[in-house]
Amino acid sequence: MWAEAEPTFNHYPDMVCTPLTASGDTTLHVAVSAKSNSFVEGLMKHMTREKLRIPDSEGNTVFCTAAISGNADLFTIMKQNQDLFVIPRLDGMLPVHLAALTGNHQIVQDLSSQDLLSKMTPHDIQQLFFITIRSRMFESQFLSLNFQLNYSIPTSRKDLRALDVAMTLFKAYPSDLAAAKDDQENQENQEKQTALHMLARKPPEELTYMKEDDNKGKGMQLLEMIWNQVRQLKHKKILELITRPSIVLFDAVESGNVEVVKWLLYMNRELLTIKNIDGRNVLHFAVLCRQRSNNILHLAAHPRQNEASLDFRANIQMRRELAWFKEVEKSVPLELRRMKNKKGKTPYDVFYDKHKLLSEEIKGAAKEIANSSMLVATLVATVAFAAALTVPGDKTNVWFIVFILTNAVALFTSSASILSFLSNFTSSRFAESQFFISLHPSLLLGVMLLLISVTAMVIAFVAASFLIFAHTSKWVAYAVVPMGFFPILLFLLFQFRLFDDFLWSRYYLLALVSKS
Repeated sequence: MWAEAEPTFNHYPDMVCTPLTASGDTTLHVAVSAKSNSFVEGLMKHMTREKLRIPDSEGNTVFCTAAISGNADLFTIMKQNQDLFVIPRLDGMLPVHLAALTGNHQIVQDLSSQDLLSKMTPHDIQQLFFITIRSRMFESQFLSLNFQLNYSIPTSRKDLRALDVAMTLFKAYPSDLAAAKDDQENQENQEKQTALHMLARKPPEELTYMKEDDNKGKGMQLLEMIWNQVRQLKHKKILELITRPSIVLFDAVESGNVEVVKWLLYMNRELLTIKNIDGRNVLHFAVLCRQRSNNILHLAAHPRQNEASLDFRANIQMRRELAWFKEVEKSVPLELRRMKNKKGKTPYDVFYDKHKLLSEEIKGAAKEIANSSMLVATLVATVAFAAALTVPGDKTNVWFIVFILTNAVALFTSSASILSFLSNFTSSRFAESQFFISLHPSLLLGVMLLLISVTAMVIAFVAASFLIFAHTSKWVAYAVVPMGFFPILLFLLFQFRLFDDFLWSRYYLLALVSKS
């Protein structure tokens, strides 16, 4: 196509600047919109830098047109003239802003390089940040601030690690964007929104949408990072940011964003006491909004998004969720604790329903531990009972008393251990909604009794060795002593995870949630 047109442009070089449409589009504007890149490359040879700046009637340069039409190749062709990429149109919008508004992700990434961002004003950076939030381009918004940290980021979509860049950025500049307010789409006589307000008002599915390799949605990650940074500001500034033009927590409740509500309350329980202009706190407001007829405690009963991908094991995660639910319960009136939603369920019923998969996982793990431990306890009890019928050596020897006592301890504690493990299968509480409150201690008790029985059995064997070799080869008995420590140490090593889970779930996590 260019081969046929080239002679004409060679004969009439000024044609490249002549408007062809009523909106003032030049030949290059039309070629860029049509994505005829071979024609564009040919026209470039006939154009100076000044001619490339020629806008249409709305102030759009060819780069603005390329950003709107999604012609990413133009920016590759013109990479030697990147300063032209930041020429604004009449309303101040840059090509990167237009690309973000039209959802052209690749162009946004191409125009978010360190060199280009260094040519933008802080207002341009802020504007791009808010546009990407509005257009749901959560991966691209962090690129708009690279110049402040001199941070080199690959523009490949595959290599883009927005979360890492964002964390680095917010640690270095804790107040730049979290305190910024959007000046676009703002109606007259209304205050501007912060990023927190914009995210809290989004539909829940937008905030929690995630890719396969993500632990949580990009929108939720962004909100958490902004909130963590806001918390570092002075108390007066925090209150101003989260209450104007509206209360962030109230926005989240009204939008039905359970994850946002849980996160904000988890990070700052003081939000429960903040009232709106009608004198209502968030508890009253939640009841008023009646998100699916649920009150604030019903919302707190929902699990965190993608809980299965968290680093915590199932039992620790359950304790964590339960501890958080209990903390919220302490802050709500009694009538809300008993209130039923439209499905006739109390907050406790909702909690159990929403954590049913986690509950089944804990039950399965508990049954496996109980089955395996019962087998070991049965073997210990059998050995201890048989040994009691064949007492070796001199009955006047002190080691005989040690043998009898330790053998009795091994027999009785192993029997008690079996009963403890059996309680997990026979107790009616195992099937109840609150079974996880008492299940873990019964397992731990059984394992501790089993440890005592194994230790007692080893000591009984050592005592029997001293009885048998009391008058012959005593060195054999002394050689047996260190060997006896080996199975005990192995038992402790293999059961360490169970004890570790118990300490984490019962003490550390409960203290952590309570403190928060």
